[in-house]
Amino acid sequence: MSALERLQEKIEQLKNNYLGMRHEIDELKSQLEDVYASKGEQDNTIGQLRSELEEKDREIEGIVTKIEELLS
Repeated sequence: MSALERLQEKIEQLKNNYLGMRHEIDELKSQLEDVYASKGEQDNTIGQLRSELEEKDREIEGIVTKIEELLS
């Protein structure tokens, strides 16, 4: 095997390694985008649940106020 052939083989290996790494990076970017999307959905759900909780708290306060009025 000549020096040129060894060099060509090494270049081909490096090229294949590079392409493999690019593919892995693309997969990781896709996974990261999925995580960000999921986080956004979770943040929206948390916001909705907090709003519902605040509404329920107001309803409870109203009921407690009415009960106190009835008892006094």
